[in-house]
Amino acid sequence: MDDVRIAIVGGGISGLCTAIALQKNGIHAEVYEKEKRVSEPDTGIILSGNAMRAFYIMGLGPELRNNGLESDGCLLKSDLGNTIANFHYQPPAHIPNYLFIQRSSLQRLLLDALLPGSLHLEKHMTDFTDNGAITLFFKDGTSAESDYLIACDGAASSVRSKLFPNSTLSFTGFSCWRGIIEDSPFKVSAYTETWGARGRFGIAPLPDQQIFWYALIKSTEGSLHEWAPIDLLFNFFYYHDPIQEILENTPNDQIIYDDLYELKPLTPLQSGNILLLGDAAHASMPNIGQGASQAVEDAVYLAKWVSKEDSVSEAFIKYTLHRQERIKMIKDEMKIYGFASQVDFPILCSIRNKLLKMAPPSFHNEKLRRVIEIEEDMDAMQ
Repeated sequence: MDDVRIAIVGGGISGLCTAIALQKNGIHAEVYEKEKRVSEPDTGIILSGNAMRAFYIMGLGPELRNNGLESDGCLLKSDLGNTIANFHYQPPAHIPNYLFIQRSSLQRLLLDALLPGSLHLEKHMTDFTDNGAITLFFKDGTSAESDYLIACDGAASSVRSKLFPNSTLSFTGFSCWRGIIEDSPFKVSAYTETWGARGRFGIAPLPDQQIFWYALIKSTEGSLHEWAPIDLLFNFFYYHDPIQEILENTPNDQIIYDDLYELKPLTPLQSGNILLLGDAAHASMPNIGQGASQAVEDAVYLAKWVSKEDSVSEAFIKYTLHRQERIKMIKDEMKIYGFASQVDFPILCSIRNKLLKMAPPSFHNEKLRRVIEIEEDMDAMQ
């Protein structure tokens, strides 16, 4: 398939990883990004063990670990700071369960791994046709030809909207804030997530004495977009240390706000010579770092099928049939996790916490194992 051309729309994590995975398998892949440069508001990002395994398959695992901090465990705490669970799966391979890295560092590593000349910036796709061959039309009046199209253009995918006009995003009922503290006056060494009646608060260390944090609060759509750090501080005023100190020390311009949306399951993920990947195919709540991690998984699973099948069309079909099963499993596990975390009545929080503390470590670790281990699935494709 040396002469096959694949166009990838979207230069985020999903698009870059897909291009890298395909290029490493000898496929001609071109990325078209609408912005002037590949960048997003810088924040931290948590990659779970499944993403790290996928990056090792792409040959990027060691370099990512050199640019981030890692851990095998996540401490789940109550609002008063008591440990209620420890997600600490012991993987058979020496690959961490979690890696904490700045988004800008991850993007830089991905850009460096692309083949020179395969990323095209300021290419805002406005339309496309699929008449046996794919034609992409861009806002600047230019066009591009390709044999196949992979849509990695995010949760609000314009490609998906055209192919599946009835597919819609739905508000999850949560708003999210993310922030970074640079040159922190205090040290954070463990990855923790705190569950309480006023929401979830996650804390993770980053290189160079930085701290990444995120907060999720129940809301109605758009209702909390004007909140300032003082509002977050008031919301979490009784939560354990160092949550108050973190919010007090985060500059306003280092805080990113989003309402969170999810996509109802799509069947199939393709239409003709066009395939949906990443959030364009399965946007969901970013529990346990699975938002970005699933996009990285998508890339290596697709590349594996492309390397096995006689044509990209057959690979798209096999990928869709095989991938949907795992996507559903991950979503089901994340729904259970999310349902437990969103309890917001103090007495119910107390009951939930006691039940989590009573569960044996093997219970939590088995759930984590199912999410982060991908070798069995990859081996089954041999």
